[in-house]
Amino acid sequence: TTSTLQQVASTRLGFSPSRTMHIAQKLYEAGHITYMRTDSTTLGKEAMATIAHVVKETFGERYLSPQQYKTKSKVAQEAHESVRPSHMHKVSAGSNDEQKKLYALIRARALASQMSDAEIMRTTILATIGGEIPAFAARGARIIFDGWLAADPDARGEEFELPKVAEGDKLSLVEARSEGKQTQPPPRYTEAGLVKELEKRGIGRPSTYAGIVSTLQIRGYVERDGKTLKPTYTGDVVSSFL
Repeated sequence: TTSTLQQVASTRLGFSPSRTMHIAQKLYEAGHITYMRTDSTTLGKEAMATIAHVVKETFGERYLSPQQYKTKSKVAQEAHESVRPSHMHKVSAGSNDEQKKLYALIRARALASQMSDAEIMRTTILATIGGEIPAFAARGARIIFDGWLAADPDARGEEFELPKVAEGDKLSLVEARSEGKQTQPPPRYTEAGLVKELEKRGIGRPSTYAGIVSTLQIRGYVERDGKTLKPTYTGDVVSSFL
C-alpha cells in the first residue's frame, strides 16, 4: 500500500515520503508499476498467476504459497490494487539509481507476498564461565528455511540471527565491553513512524501522507534531526493553540 511503501522506503532507502512518491510517480508514468496511491492489499488474478510463475522459476516449488490478502483497515476505499510491478519478469526498471532501488523494493515485496513462510527457530545461547559469574545469554533466532526471505533478503536484518552451535562447544572471547543503560523516554517520530501513526488513526488518505509530512517541515513546525522529527518552538505553540 502507499503507506507501507513510504515507510519501508524511508527505513531502508532513506527516502522521505514525498521523495518516494515522486520516484514512484516516474516509475508509474514509465509503465513499470501499477498506480502508487492505494490502501488496498489486493492483487489481480493475472498478477498472482504471473508472480507464481516467477517464484517457481526463480526459487522452486517449495517457495510458492499463493494467497490473497485482505485490508484490515475499516476506512480503506480499495479503489486500486496494491502497488506492484506491471511486468513481474522485469528484474530491474527505472532510468536512474533511485528509481531502480524503489522498483527492486516493490518487486521484492510483491514476490514475497506469494511465497512460503520462513521457518525460524527462536533460541537462546548461554555461555557459562564457571565460578560465581552468572551465564552470559544471547537471544535471537536461527533461520531453518528462508522462505519469502529469499526474495527480500534485506528483511533478514530485522531478526537477530545466531550461529549454529552445539551444547558443550567452547567459545573464544573476542572482546568484552560494558555499557550503562537507563530508562529512555519514548522515541520521537521518524517520517516512517508518523505515516504509520496517521494510517492507524485514520487521518488522511494514501494521497495525502507525503503532503502532511512535508508541510510540517516546510512551515517549520518540525525539523529533522537525522531520521527523527523534532517539534520546533513554533510547532509547540501551534500544537498548544489547537
